[in-house]
Amino acid sequence: MSNDLLNDVRVAISTHEYKRIRQLFKGANSADISEIFEEISVVESIILFRNVAKIRRSEVFAYLGVDRQRSMLDRLPDTVVVGLINDLDPVDRTKLLEGLPYELSDRFLKMLSPGERKIAKQLLSYPEDSVGRLMNPEFVSISVDMTASSALDYIRWNAGNFPEVLLNNIFVVDADHHYMGHIPIVSLIAADPMSVEVAKLMKRSQPGLSVMADENDAVDFFRKYDEPYIPVVDENGILLGTVESDDVFDVAEEEATEEIQQFGGQDALEDSYFQTPMLTLLKKRAGWLAILFLGMMFTTNALEHFEDTINRWSYLVFFLPMIISSGGNSGSQAASLMIRGLAVKEVDLGDWLTVLRREIFIGFSLGCVLGALGFLRVSAGSFPLAAGLVVSLSLVGVVLFGAVMGAMLPFILKLAGLDPAVSSSPVIASLVDLFGIVIFFNVSIYFLG
Repeated sequence: MSNDLLNDVRVAISTHEYKRIRQLFKGANSADISEIFEEISVVESIILFRNVAKIRRSEVFAYLGVDRQRSMLDRLPDTVVVGLINDLDPVDRTKLLEGLPYELSDRFLKMLSPGERKIAKQLLSYPEDSVGRLMNPEFVSISVDMTASSALDYIRWNAGNFPEVLLNNIFVVDADHHYMGHIPIVSLIAADPMSVEVAKLMKRSQPGLSVMADENDAVDFFRKYDEPYIPVVDENGILLGTVESDDVFDVAEEEATEEIQQFGGQDALEDSYFQTPMLTLLKKRAGWLAILFLGMMFTTNALEHFEDTINRWSYLVFFLPMIISSGGNSGSQAASLMIRGLAVKEVDLGDWLTVLRREIFIGFSLGCVLGALGFLRVSAGSFPLAAGLVVSLSLVGVVLFGAVMGAMLPFILKLAGLDPAVSSSPVIASLVDLFGIVIFFNVSIYFLG
């Protein structure tokens, strides 16, 4: 969305130039129009929505966030709401309905036509976060026994029942409607219509994905087969619908957002930052902070244990932040690589020993590099030469510990059935703080004592 479009719309709203708004919307992309709706108040959105061409309203509405959709449905007349929810794509409608209270969801279901109501109830009957909730039950299929000519005739006679996007790939099924493959529409058009059979043109592509599978399996499916759609089948292999790439992108984005939020040391948010109540934000963040705070008490105990060492060589405290932060940084690097690798199936649990060997080498090498820099830094000051040796060796040990801990903690959590993203940066940093202090002062005692 360009700022010029948003500014023009704001000016038109303030001067009540609704004809100008309709002209602006006529030449704008539906996604850009929906972004404007997100930037203005709900009341202004209602006013603007009346100036969107009726044929485009459901498309613009589908691009809106679920929270803005609900707010608008509460204020739009029932006559407009009926048209909207009937025209919505089945997947978009399911996303809207599944988060509503039962009374409100039931009210909207009653506004649907019998056919659309049946589709909506079918999708909502599947478990939450399953492939069935992402599935579009509208698709084009032809029999494997058809010729190219009969297949084109079938598509031509039924084209009015299919959205244009569904005609890009034609599914092929057997007599019992089992999924067998697909044919690009171009292949059908280019083939000899009378002599070539569908069976010869068909691409025997990837197997169908179970309707009961977890939605994250759909992300892995797209990543593996690199197709613009996923055929969805029941337990008997009967074709039920498709999952489109844009819906899987939404799932992947939600999964990535959840991992990033957890990696930052908090519970994942169900809604966007601004849509989450302040009290909920407080609860989500306070739990982890409290746990980490209790963990840091052990760090205090460790410092108390080395009180005599600190009193004897007080200048060591100057280097403590540098050493433990280096270990925390190396741990966060390793953890982020492993969490992502486990998420995209580049790494599995059986690779832990290989990863351990690699991180021991990498951690030791990184520690040597930082140790050399630390030695030069200490040597440049007015500190004993032994202090430079202590700092450099401590950096090797702490960075090595951080790299190994950061890499292994996601495997441990995965093996325990927990989300590896929980091995967040603050958790690793807290562990490295504790053991970094122990390593640093024990090395100091050994070489300075």
